[in-house]
Amino acid sequence: MRGKKLLACATACATACATACATACAMMATASAAGTFGVMAADGLGGFAWSATEGYQEGTTGVTNGADSVTVSFADTDNGTSNAAGFYHNFDGADWSEYDTLSFTLTNESASDISFAAAVNTGSSWKWHQSDNITVSAGASKDVTLYLKAEEWWYYDADTQTNSLVTIADLYNVQRVNMMIMSTSETATVSGSVTLNGWKLEKSGSGEVVEPKDGFYVDGAVLRDANQNAFEMRGTNYAYTWYKWEGNEEATLKEIAAYGANTVRIVLSDGQQYTKNTAGEVANLISLCEKYKLIAVLEVHDVTGKDDANLLLNAAKYFSEIKSALIGHEDTVIINIANEWQGNTNTSSWESAYIAAVKEIRDAGLTHCIMCDAGGWGQGYVTVRDGGSAVLASDPEKNVMFSVHMYGTAGGNAATIKSVIDGIMTRNLCLVIGEFGYKHSDGEVDEAYIMEYCKDVQIGWLAWSWYGNGSPVEYLDMSSANAGGTLSADWGEVVVNGKNGWKETSKVCSVYADAPITTTTTEPVVTTTTTEETTTTTTEAETTMAEVSTTTTTTTTVAETSTEAGETTTTTTTQTVATLYGDVDCNGVVEINDIVLLARYIAQDQGIPAISAEGLANANCVQDTNVDSSDLTQIARYLAHLITAEELVVTDTTNN
Repeated sequence: MRGKKLLACATACATACATACATACAMMATASAAGTFGVMAADGLGGFAWSATEGYQEGTTGVTNGADSVTVSFADTDNGTSNAAGFYHNFDGADWSEYDTLSFTLTNESASDISFAAAVNTGSSWKWHQSDNITVSAGASKDVTLYLKAEEWWYYDADTQTNSLVTIADLYNVQRVNMMIMSTSETATVSGSVTLNGWKLEKSGSGEVVEPKDGFYVDGAVLRDANQNAFEMRGTNYAYTWYKWEGNEEATLKEIAAYGANTVRIVLSDGQQYTKNTAGEVANLISLCEKYKLIAVLEVHDVTGKDDANLLLNAAKYFSEIKSALIGHEDTVIINIANEWQGNTNTSSWESAYIAAVKEIRDAGLTHCIMCDAGGWGQGYVTVRDGGSAVLASDPEKNVMFSVHMYGTAGGNAATIKSVIDGIMTRNLCLVIGEFGYKHSDGEVDEAYIMEYCKDVQIGWLAWSWYGNGSPVEYLDMSSANAGGTLSADWGEVVVNGKNGWKETSKVCSVYADAPITTTTTEPVVTTTTTEETTTTTTEAETTMAEVSTTTTTTTTVAETSTEAGETTTTTTTQTVATLYGDVDCNGVVEINDIVLLARYIAQDQGIPAISAEGLANANCVQDTNVDSSDLTQIARYLAHLITAEELVVTDTTNN
């Protein structure tokens, strides 16, 4: 029904307006320092006198102008054009070209829900541009903001008799604003009254100053890092929680960074559907991201497509629980509360649920930049467009950004992509395209335009996904393996090496500008070492488990310096230390799986998941230069309760 109510009467209204304009009294306008537009003191909404429309929209029974308000009463108003409640003011060619938003508060004093729409008439040809319908519940008030420069106004073309979404033409010459009240039902009518007050015409930002923060923060539609530099994400999604058993997260993140990404969005679980990731795991992932100069976007995947607000709140509580891993990393970590929470596209429930979720995280003392996915499986961009401002305003840190996922629905063609991005950025909201592919079950995706337009408007994007998509969407794998694979021709190559891809547009975040990338190796190093009393030593990029069964571990470092053409290069090699002896797969527990994995490794089984450097260090229970059957036997004896944890690590096998 949208786009036909007011526009169907455009011709009749234009004639009536032309007559009214000939005798209208021009009113003195003034612009305030805050960028708002009003008039000298007078009764009516915004100081303008409003009148009932004549000759159409005949549901209006009265219009009363009060102090900065207008109250409109109506009876038996239906969902159609002829009997809607209409009221208007002629602006006689006012110049609104410097303003971005028109806002006011609408209070529905009726016993029934009502539908509201506004139209702006501009230019010498009286072009009409109508907003989408806005529903206001019975007895409720709603803050209405109309974005004058967004491509979301319905324009009726009399020649083709079609409606299309456009920006308002000729804002320098506003002739009239027409408003209308209707029933929300195609069959029932409504009676009652509404009051509008608080009229504001404003420029973007209205002079608000955004204070820099110690970590990432939003500055209107711009994401800034801790150095106050604008940052555009270029990266991928990494399905860590489903593939952690591979034990190659360091190799994976290193490889992603080496291809040119500056950000990685990491799939985590809060335990509601998948196996919960511990604070130690998350701390390790953050450490690895920092090691390879990646920004970490952390998200809970368990609530994908769910509509229960309690599940979203649980995801927020998960970040509160693991805050020990997050605090101190505000400059390298963004908290993406949940992946694609809300399967439907209900803006009011999305808005209220995210307000509660953001509050939970802030109450825990976390000040990180927070990211909220759009509803509708991530593609329901209207939830962000129409509800994002309220979520941002509710945050005491004023540090919330938003993510839309683009597949066949939100990313199917250039016009849709542009409309989605512009509609959100026009509202001065910070946006990233958190997921997109080149095709999906809901249709083809214009991935080239997504990458191009994001570059044009300077916002970030994260491709879905690095590796691990199940049937029938394996085509969305960028690589053939988490680590050591090859880029797919149709997707991986496009994201990395294609036009506007990582290699062309990605820049390392400025917080890493002076941080060198070091390489960790477990190869034997020829040097002199000193072993003191029982100690445990870890490198900066390692996270020590709560329970470390160890006698003596030694970190050996060799610095090699070479001089060439007057330049000095220093390479640091670090020998990885054990975190939990016997824990070959690094899942925090010594169990039978560790024996099976180690036995296959010793047998040189090429089909096993790669064992990480940390896993090999953990396996070396008989402390010599090799990981072999003697280590396997030692772990087996421990699991059979033939030896204690204190006896698991030995240096002389003859004492077993």
